[in-house]
Amino acid sequence: MPELSKQDIKEVFTETLEPFAKAVQEDFQGLKADIQEVKQGLKADIQEVKQGLKADIQEVRIELQAVKTDVQEIKRNSSELFTKLDKFISLYEKQEQELLILGAQMRRLEERVAKLETKQ
Repeated sequence: MPELSKQDIKEVFTETLEPFAKAVQEDFQGLKADIQEVKQGLKADIQEVKQGLKADIQEVRIELQAVKTDVQEIKRNSSELFTKLDKFISLYEKQEQELLILGAQMRRLEERVAKLETKQ
């Protein structure tokens, strides 16, 4: 049997491993292309989500401004309402006092009339 030299062993390994190395390299190239495709898809999706979020945030800002305006109007109206309510309560209390006074006067007059009727 002929003796194998280092060169012979090297050639055998090279011949055997070279197709394997090429296959692995092709697989890696395919993976790299797939990863690039996924990466581009993700970038597009992220960009789309960002645009949607920006639009949503802008809508929220507009609605928030409208709410702020409404709250200011409500505060102004409630201030006017409380002022008018205070005046109404004051008038009601004044009328209640007047009715109490009139009731007392009526009782006194009825007592006087009753006394006068009993004297006759």
